[in-house]
Amino acid sequence: MIFKRQEGFRFKFEEPVQITFAIYENGKVNHGQTAMADLLDISPRGLKMFTEVDLGVNPPPLDIHFVLDTQEVRAYGEVIWSRPFGNGKQYGVYFNDQGRVEDLIVEELKLRRKKEAAEAKKQNNL
Repeated sequence: MIFKRQEGFRFKFEEPVQITFAIYENGKVNHGQTAMADLLDISPRGLKMFTEVDLGVNPPPLDIHFVLDTQEVRAYGEVIWSRPFGNGKQYGVYFNDQGRVEDLIVEELKLRRKKEAAEAKKQNNL
C-alpha cells in the first residue's frame, strides 16, 4: 500500500501514553486478545505505537482505546507498517475516515497541551 501522510501535524509524546488494543477477527473484536502498547505519536488520522506483541506479517485491524486528556478515545485502526524496535515492534496505525475520532483527538490534544503549558509556566515561576 502506498501511503502519503496528509496530516497537518503529528504530536509526539515526551512520555509514551499507555493504550490498550484488541484484534478484530471475523468482523468482531476479540476481547480475549487484548494487549497493551505505548503510544509514541499521534495525528488526527493515525498513530505510532510500540508493543512487545508481534501482530504477524499481515496484521488484522485493531480496536484501540486510550486517553489523551480526560475522554476515552476508541478507534478502529488498520496497521499500515511495522518495524522491529528493541524487544518488540513499532506499528503505524491508520484511522480511515473516522470524523468523530479525528475531532476528539484534536480537542483532547488541545486540552492536554494547555495543561502542559500551564504546568511549565508554573514550574518556571517557582
